[in-house]
Amino acid sequence: MLEELSQNKQNVIVIGDVFVSCETMADAIRKSSIRVGELHEVFWGENTIESFSKKQVNIEKNGPDAESYPEELDTLIEDADVIMMHFAPIPSKLIAKAKHLKCILTCRGGLEHVCVEEASKRNIPVVNVIRNAEPVADFALGLIIALTRNIATSHAKLIRGEWSKSYPNYDYTTTLSNLTVGLAGLGNVGLEIAKRLKALDVKVIGFDEYVSKERLEKNGLGDTVMVDSLEELFKQANVVSIHLRLTEETRGMIDKHYFELMGPDSYFINTSRGGLVNQADLIQVLKEHKIAGAALDVFEKEPVTIESGFADLDNIIVTPHIAGDTVSAVPKSPYLLMREFDKMCSTNNPERMVNYKNIGVK
Repeated sequence: MLEELSQNKQNVIVIGDVFVSCETMADAIRKSSIRVGELHEVFWGENTIESFSKKQVNIEKNGPDAESYPEELDTLIEDADVIMMHFAPIPSKLIAKAKHLKCILTCRGGLEHVCVEEASKRNIPVVNVIRNAEPVADFALGLIIALTRNIATSHAKLIRGEWSKSYPNYDYTTTLSNLTVGLAGLGNVGLEIAKRLKALDVKVIGFDEYVSKERLEKNGLGDTVMVDSLEELFKQANVVSIHLRLTEETRGMIDKHYFELMGPDSYFINTSRGGLVNQADLIQVLKEHKIAGAALDVFEKEPVTIESGFADLDNIIVTPHIAGDTVSAVPKSPYLLMREFDKMCSTNNPERMVNYKNIGVK
């Protein structure tokens, strides 16, 4: 389906923003197998991180129609063959104006900003890239160790002048190899964490309705114990780490029901999406010390304020949505995207084409 992109010159649009530049996108796509003809550079949003963050949260919550796209796209899209963006919204009304569009490329894993349904109706492949699976996996592992061994908590106390060796989870403190870590979701990030934990001789159990035995085996995780339900994962694991996609069906799904299945020696980690968790329910179980602690990098509403309810808890680590932030993960993501695109084309493996099952690709 994508062979034509390397055979004839393509009319390309790249849409940059404050994090990923038009210049980087243009360079990455020119170095790829796509034969570039005319190329248009468009900038989306304002040139401040604060403005971008507000738009990002709005789009993640409300979809591609929540924020406006650059007006010039209404005209440019009519003759475009390929469009690449980072977080610029690509709603159905824009896709509907495209007369020749053959591919939509996005420099991130999340797809909240693209109307994939409309693209699929028009037989247009949507290709994404998991740019931050390794950084998030590293960060999640760091949170697990920092939380279970009181690294962050003891640091905060010492900075305040408290020399303390007593913590709410003192009776449960143990080495990492004595813990069972439950991974809710074994997509790209979940697989990376599982590989790291296996290397550290940590017992891992998982729940994922969609991951195949074949994919686990390809990643050296064929011996991973998969439980039959999310409830069973919360019951069995000492540490539950969430790696699920946020949809209307999953919004707020991790609530009191699941937290009450956890033991008093259990920990909850979320580096995925804040909207997956009923935050009020989590705060309540932490206040009552019904679980040993939690570490969160994502929240229902961002940025988190002092009124959120976390400030008075003594059994939590909170970080400002930085798990995927490394020097290269975001700014250089177009290069990773195009490497994955070229690999997909050369191997005929459509995994990175997120809607291949809906457009007749085998």
